[in-house]
Amino acid sequence: MSPPFIETTKKVWATWNIRVFIIVSLSLQIFLIWFARYRKWRGGKWGKCLDVLIWFAYLLADWVAGFTIGLILSEQSKSTPTEKSDVHVFWAPFLLLHLGGPDTITSFALEDNEFWIRHLLGLGFQVGSTAYVFVKSLPENKLWLPTILVLMAGIIKYAERNRAFYLASFDHLGDDWLPSEWGDEIPVPAEFQKMDSPEKFEQSQKQMLLWTAVHHFGTIKMMLVGPLLSPDQCSEIRETFLQVGDSSQDSSQVLQIMEIELSLLYEVLHTKLPVVGCMMGYIFRFITMCCIFVALLSFSLFKKYYLLKQLDMWLTYGLLIWAFVLDIISIVLLISSDWILAAHIQNTKSRFFKKRRWSRAVSQLNFITYYVNDYPSLLKEVADFLRIRGLLEDIKGIRCLSSKDFKEDDPEWRFIFEEVKELNEFLNSKMTAPSQTVLDTKQVWLYGRERVLQGFTNSNELINIVEELDYTKSVLTWHIATELCFHGVDQTSTSGNGSISHRKFCKLLSDYMFYLLVMQPAIMAAVSVSWKKVFEETLAETALYVRRSSISNDEDARKKILQLIPNFRNPERDINRSVLFAASELAKQLKKSNSTPWEQMSKVWVHLMCFAAMNCRPHVHAQQPSKGGELLTFVWLLMNHLGLGTHFSSHY
Repeated sequence: MSPPFIETTKKVWATWNIRVFIIVSLSLQIFLIWFARYRKWRGGKWGKCLDVLIWFAYLLADWVAGFTIGLILSEQSKSTPTEKSDVHVFWAPFLLLHLGGPDTITSFALEDNEFWIRHLLGLGFQVGSTAYVFVKSLPENKLWLPTILVLMAGIIKYAERNRAFYLASFDHLGDDWLPSEWGDEIPVPAEFQKMDSPEKFEQSQKQMLLWTAVHHFGTIKMMLVGPLLSPDQCSEIRETFLQVGDSSQDSSQVLQIMEIELSLLYEVLHTKLPVVGCMMGYIFRFITMCCIFVALLSFSLFKKYYLLKQLDMWLTYGLLIWAFVLDIISIVLLISSDWILAAHIQNTKSRFFKKRRWSRAVSQLNFITYYVNDYPSLLKEVADFLRIRGLLEDIKGIRCLSSKDFKEDDPEWRFIFEEVKELNEFLNSKMTAPSQTVLDTKQVWLYGRERVLQGFTNSNELINIVEELDYTKSVLTWHIATELCFHGVDQTSTSGNGSISHRKFCKLLSDYMFYLLVMQPAIMAAVSVSWKKVFEETLAETALYVRRSSISNDEDARKKILQLIPNFRNPERDINRSVLFAASELAKQLKKSNSTPWEQMSKVWVHLMCFAAMNCRPHVHAQQPSKGGELLTFVWLLMNHLGLGTHFSSHY
């Protein structure tokens, strides 16, 4: 005989298990439909925390719904169905609605879309299980009518999600699913050219930006699925963006267009918009809402006939009402999406364009802070023993992480835009033969480095330091040197506001690129083959010459690194991969002039960022809109629009 507490636990479980899991499933749906959309514009530490919560809720929602259907199926295996099991049978179709998920999130990551066949099998299994539960409850089931109605709605919602997975997979992303009134067919209103008030002029500008983004959205899809663009397409896109960039003093409109493009990409890859944002989708959504409404009406009229317990009755009301409310919320969010705004562009008010589409934040991490805040040796040894050293390093990176705002009207964006334009012209001038239309990656790296280094007054000395460094070593060397120069210059002594702006811009890009190397290895994978060894050796050498016991803050560490003698090496250590001494010498060379050439250093960092953006795989860039967006992705998109991308058949 089992102990009393075990028997009590069994009774509590048998009484409350389905009720509790139904409530949990509904709560997860409410959480996802409200918070999933925040993924697009949440960055920094809090954005990462929100990502974890959404990821946990996304995985748990499917598991809870499927598990609860299993509990109801198990209960139905009893020989004598009861009124209690009747209401549980009525609850089963709601779990199909939950498995269909909210419109604001179908996939958490791109990999979810690629497994659309697995989700299709899940659809068949769960629908079959729910239908079996319902059929087995007949003919005694008094709730058969509302159950059938909700079952129809659940099947439609679940099928919509699977259809969204299918359309967002890379094998089918290029399929033409857009309605005929969208995309290239959206007409440009004639009144764009006739604005008789500032308000109308502002609205027309916003409408034109939206139209331009939708008009060229096919370019992004082609970048992801592989086909090269024709020379005519290249020329059209380049001329459009050059014209927009030159017409706006700060090039802010170019960034706004790309914000819309990436927002459209997010909606295509991670929401139900491709399915519900068409006439057939509208019809099925109308059917779904009618089914739920009629089911609610039927349940309300005949609730006394069902003889339900008070708790079960109110829980059923909650499921019905929330199912209807969540559909209404989904419709409201659908109406405010960029695709729907574009489809009705002539009637769209300017206030709808002012929504936030990415985090507008650039993550920051620097080598000195990362080194100073290292863990004690004992803790690292324990982590190595437990094989969780990588997790420990990730936690340290998040602890040292910060972020800075980056807006479309910042002068830094204008500088990036102009640099990419000049880089395009410079690389085109390096085509040695009329028939040459391709520059390989090595040529791009060497020519770009030559261009930016020639602008320094002591370029020969700098070339001697960095000419043998590959990309990974170059980024880390310039990062440490920038950090030493930034804190070694009195801000009040710099000449002019422009100098201060470039000084801060160098620091911004330097810390951002270091953050990408340390915290976003997938983005930098193509250019950071030797990064791990370089980073570990540099950290080890820093620990050898700059002992943590002798420093109290970051400034002490910087002073000790600057005091290093370039030719001094410890013969007992293999320091071939370390760049600590190279960075120290580079910082000294940069400081030799009366004022550090911050503008030229800004060009160096833009070149380093452009090279990383160009070599990052397109599908990795496609992942970034769901994570708050990355500045590197905007640079990649700008380079492709100006003809500096690997998907342009007449360029490299």
